[in-house]
Amino acid sequence: MNASLKSFVAEAKSHIREVDCEAAKDLINQGYKPLDVREAAEYLDGTIPMALHIPRGMLEPMCDPEFAGHNPKLGDLNQPWLIFCQSGGRGALAADTMQKMGYTDVVNLAGGFSAWKESEGETFCPPIENGLIRCDHPWNPGSPNN
Repeated sequence: MNASLKSFVAEAKSHIREVDCEAAKDLINQGYKPLDVREAAEYLDGTIPMALHIPRGMLEPMCDPEFAGHNPKLGDLNQPWLIFCQSGGRGALAADTMQKMGYTDVVNLAGGFSAWKESEGETFCPPIENGLIRCDHPWNPGSPNN
């Protein structure tokens, strides 16, 4: 039988930790950084405050310090990350991938951003500068640049 997306997600979920929205809010308060692995169009509809946005398809190169274009914000393998996508599947795949790449503390948000919004979790729209969406840094509502 051929593998399916559902089987890939189920396999990933068997290796990772998932939390609900209330636990995710506690983890953020404890220093976990939100990592939004959704596509840009999804991200533009809003995200969790202070989330770093890296689409799932770019995760491996952004996490790999040997890749010239890696993201230095992902350089600390011990930084705790709360990963989320729209409904939880891509987040599970991302969490599993990051663990395989050596990250020591990654957690997936069960139900993803959809569940976060349903739980009335705080959301923000990405910052805009000169009419362009800034996708290269986390949204900080208190920053003078936002």
